[in-house]
Amino acid sequence: MNVLIIPCYIKTDWDKNCLNRLLNSIQNQTKKFDRVYVVDDLSPLSYELPFDFVEHIKLKENGGPAKARNVAIEKALELNAKHLFFTDHDVVLDKNWLYEMSTFLERINFEAVGGMTYAYGKTLLDYYHDINGTLNGKWLLPDKKELWYMPSLNFGMKSEIAREFVFDERFPTAAGEDVDLCLRLRSKYKIGFCPTAKVWHDFGYKNFFSGFKHFVNLFKKYKSSSATVYEGHTVLLWDSSEAIYKGNMYESNL
Repeated sequence: MNVLIIPCYIKTDWDKNCLNRLLNSIQNQTKKFDRVYVVDDLSPLSYELPFDFVEHIKLKENGGPAKARNVAIEKALELNAKHLFFTDHDVVLDKNWLYEMSTFLERINFEAVGGMTYAYGKTLLDYYHDINGTLNGKWLLPDKKELWYMPSLNFGMKSEIAREFVFDERFPTAAGEDVDLCLRLRSKYKIGFCPTAKVWHDFGYKNFFSGFKHFVNLFKKYKSSSATVYEGHTVLLWDSSEAIYKGNMYESNL
């Protein structure tokens, strides 16, 4: 059983339209999900989902995306799901995304997997994110077949791993909680890189000038989560020699 988990906090019509666009891309998958959970984290905007394949879970208290994902993880494990996949409401999935991600977990000796993320927009700011690899995690050199971590908008793992590792609910926003999970997971297991599992993330930039403030605030948000991540993973983050990957170093996706 393949389960997709989508946490969401819908504030504007743009958010609602993004979610509907994502669900359309889920509906068009060449391989279908057995369950799709949309977990609403007490959104300020009321909305309904015109899709009968979605289980819409509405939380009574706002707890952040980590908590929202954990609620759906628990439901999926109760159903004995085999693979759990994660994405965000402002993402568009390639039609073969589930096929590529699930096949990778079936055939390759990795317990978790991340794919390739591109910017949905066409502004210079979007282009920067593609060049910088902002949402593509970090590869392990030299082969680039394994990931140090992967953002949760393009991520999957086997259910037995989810029974050991869940998202840390101390992270109140969508920043750092996925890195933290991956670093804890990698203390025992490996995260593989599947370049054919493609998604497009919509940063919401209308143009370079109006989007620049949002661009800066995005990196400020990522920076603000760093202290919590570093607190729990100081040794791993600063010791790049890791014995099991001797000789490897980390780099951004360029």
